[in-house]
Amino acid sequence: MRKRWRKCICIAAGYGGLLIAGCGGGGGMLTQNPITVNLPISTVVVMPAGSTVIVPIQIGSTSETALVSLVGLPAGVSERYAASDTNPSGTLAFTANSTTPTGTTMPTITVMSAGQTAMTRFTLVVKAK
Repeated sequence: MRKRWRKCICIAAGYGGLLIAGCGGGGGMLTQNPITVNLPISTVVVMPAGSTVIVPIQIGSTSETALVSLVGLPAGVSERYAASDTNPSGTLAFTANSTTPTGTTMPTITVMSAGQTAMTRFTLVVKAK
């Protein structure tokens, strides 16, 4: 997202002085750094009817909030995102129910924050006990 700044000039008369300012059409551009998303653990292993696996998620954004969604999780695997108190980075918790089939998938994480979107993929292994 780019914001265009304008130079401004106003004229005001007051107690013993004159202030002059005005608006011009040009000006520089202010660019916003893109947001980022990263899982420091590239392979997540869960077991059917096993314990919840908690993985850190690192989100770089100028905003303190983010919307996190996942697509491509196998049937029976649920996830829950929890942000930290001060920024959108936090944790993802994965749980597989007893009917989740074993195998490997590559889900995609999509993060929306500060009017931008970032995505990353990771490997999810559902492993028999």
